[in-house]
Amino acid sequence: EDMPTDFIQLKSEKLVISPYCGAVSLFIGTTRNNFEGKKVIHLEYEVYTSMAETEIKKICRDVGQKWPSVKHIAVHHRLGYV
Repeated sequence: EDMPTDFIQLKSEKLVISPYCGAVSLFIGTTRNNFEGKKVIHLEYEVYTSMAETEIKKICRDVGQKWPSVKHIAVHHRLGYV
């Protein structure tokens, strides 16, 4: 399956780039084709939206406090079949 273009586009968006920074760091998780010797066809993610948003905001806040030189943080949380 091709990589979604929204991930590729994200690395050049003003949302994450800054003239004060020399890099953009991305983490893109993918689905393995096996788990404990069994074939994996896909994963299906469900979410309790308000809890997920609260936790993502907390993670972003923690990153900003631990590394104040980080200028921007953007999170794209995929749901459904991946």
